[in-house]
Order: sequence, then structure tokens, then C-alpha cells
Amino acid sequence: MLKIDMHVHTTASDGEFSPSEVIDYSLSKKLSGVAITDHDTTEGIDEAINHASNFADYLVVPGIELSSEYYGEEIHILGYFIDHKSVQLNKMLADLKEARVLRAKKIVYLLNQEGIKIHFDEVEKISGADVIGRPHIAKILIKNGYSMSIQKAFQEFLVKGSKTYVPRYKLSLPRAIGIIKDAKGKVVLAHPGLIKKRELIEKIVMSHKFNGIETYYPSHSDKDVLYFEELAQKHNLICTGGSDFHQIPTDGDIHEDLGTCSTPLEVIADWKREFDLRITN
Repeated sequence: MLKIDMHVHTTASDGEFSPSEVIDYSLSKKLSGVAITDHDTTEGIDEAINHASNFADYLVVPGIELSSEYYGEEIHILGYFIDHKSVQLNKMLADLKEARVLRAKKIVYLLNQEGIKIHFDEVEKISGADVIGRPHIAKILIKNGYSMSIQKAFQEFLVKGSKTYVPRYKLSLPRAIGIIKDAKGKVVLAHPGLIKKRELIEKIVMSHKFNGIETYYPSHSDKDVLYFEELAQKHNLICTGGSDFHQIPTDGDIHEDLGTCSTPLEVIADWKREFDLRITN
């Protein structure tokens, strides 16, 4: 069975592998494709598509992951088969990028106020990316001897409740969905098992125009998977799966390896046909 990992991050956001390296690594995992779903950016997609052209029958799904807020809960949305060249989409992403930079600068300032000496220039340099995020700050905290791991850096300095936490600008859920729809993409609820208010999950998929649910995800229990499969069937949604890959896992890493969860290509065949028709017309 041909499979694709539908949730992959690259160096365009907070991943460790370049888009080309992701594809090479995915081939070693016997995958037939990946969805490039970087946070708030489409910058890695062209490199991935170009590199994939060297391999027969390999699929790169142009995608994105957006953060939104709904009833005080952070909800992540995956967009698949998007028009990543859309002027409207990229204008909105530029605004999100600016908001991320401002947030990172505020976090660095608060860390400095607490006697933790790091500089924004260090964060910017290590990111090397279109998008700056908390993982980049965590890496500098480790590099400068203030923490032992990404997970500990988050727990000590970067999560809600810590003195140096700064909330992220979030889109409303309808706005995030609308952005993906406007870019002609398919909308999938990302890792619903991470949503704390469980009663919101069905409300979300009932009240908004989703195309699928990320059912198969590393931290989902068997009970979670069964519930999301039933929910998808009830609301005529597709079940997708992805690893949320960022890097080869190490001790204390919060993410799993590429291909840990995946989606049979036949599951998204209709989406791909629609996309192929769109780009050839």
C-alpha cells in the first residue's frame, strides 16, 4: 500500500530538515509522498516539488498549518492542496510572520529581564527560516546553557503560565478555515486529541466546513482513533494521518519520526484529482 505522511515541517518553519532532505529521508522510510505543512509559511513547497521531480510517482502535497482560537482553545488547522502562490494567501502570511517576529522579540526581552542573557540576533540566525518560533528560542536557551532540552526549555520559559510567556497572535477559527478555502485547499482539523476541551471537537466539525480530521497521530490513543473515525464517518469527513515530523527524535523530544503515522494515497485520491484538474486548466 502506497502511503504519504500528511503532516511534515521543514526548515522553512521549525523543522530540522530542508524540504529536499525531508524527501530523501521519506524515501528511506518507504513513503510515496509527504505533505509540506509548515507553520504560517509556504516557502518550503517549491523546493520540495522541484526535488521530488527527480523521483517517479512521488507526491508532494502543498500544504500549511495555521493556528486559530475557538472558545479560548488553541485549534490547529491543516490546509492541503492549496494554491501556495495565491497573492491573498501570501499577504496574510506576511502579516503572520511580522506578528511572530514581534512575539519573539517580546519573549527575548522578558528573558533578559529575568537575567537570562540571550539576544534576538541569535534567535534570528539559528532560525534560518521564513518563520521564527519558540523552538528557535528554546535552541538558544540550550546553546547558552539555560536549559537541557527543547522540552525543558518550553516547560521552564515558553509555555503559558511562565513569566516569560507571550501569547501568540491567533486567527479566529472561521478566518483560518476561510484562508485555506480561499486558497482552494482542503481543510483538516489537526491533532484533535490535543484539544483540551473534548466537548468542542464535534462542535468544531459540525459548525465549520471541514473536509477531514487528522485521526492517525502519534499521541492519539486507540480510544481517540476510534472516536475520530466514528466522528469522521458521521460527518462525511476523510481520516488523515501524519507524524508532525520536525526532526529525528531524541530523548525528551515532543515529536515523533517521519512516517510514524501516515495516510494511504487512495484515501486522498479524489483530492489529488481535483488538484490535478485545477493546475492543468
